[in-house]
Amino acid sequence: MTKVIALTGGIGSGKTYVASIFDKLGSIPCFYSDLEAKKIMNEDNQVKKEVISILGPESYVNNNLNPQFLRDQIFYSQNTLKKINDLVHNKVRTNFKKWLDNQGSKYVLKETAILFEHNYDRDVDLSILIIAPLKVRIERIIKRDNISQNKIEKIISNQWDDKKKLHLSDYFIENINKSNTIKKVEDLIEVFSVI
Repeated sequence: MTKVIALTGGIGSGKTYVASIFDKLGSIPCFYSDLEAKKIMNEDNQVKKEVISILGPESYVNNNLNPQFLRDQIFYSQNTLKKINDLVHNKVRTNFKKWLDNQGSKYVLKETAILFEHNYDRDVDLSILIIAPLKVRIERIIKRDNISQNKIEKIISNQWDDKKKLHLSDYFIENINKSNTIKKVEDLIEVFSVI
């Protein structure tokens, strides 16, 4: 039976980077929930219709998701954020189960920004929380997404605080210094090799 280990953390914490280290060092398969959600919102016509009915026609430009508009809409309203998450993440969950059925590894990673917020931790065996200081996270997001600090702070304010998630997680990685992060991943690969 393949074990599922969640890799979670707030925006800009470095979940994808940490997943890439697990892959490099241990060839550990990883399911990227956020990428899957974007794919579903771009390719599933039923989801597209529902997103448009919730947010309006500006949600898509030339039949492709308008991420800037989406970000502006959902992160300024908890209610809208919840509606979109409920709509998309049920499909992500289904696609993850199909993906998991095709894995032969002892364990896999499931990268997800929202784990505890929607009780998705019930679907996994263990969890790793990726943390980094707020200042570092903001710098990373500005560099990566080219959005204003004000918008980033609004997004972060809609996510659970790390302190709240820390006591719910089985492990954590402070992702500031690359060599320390790599060392922590190496240690965890060793721990997980005996699960």
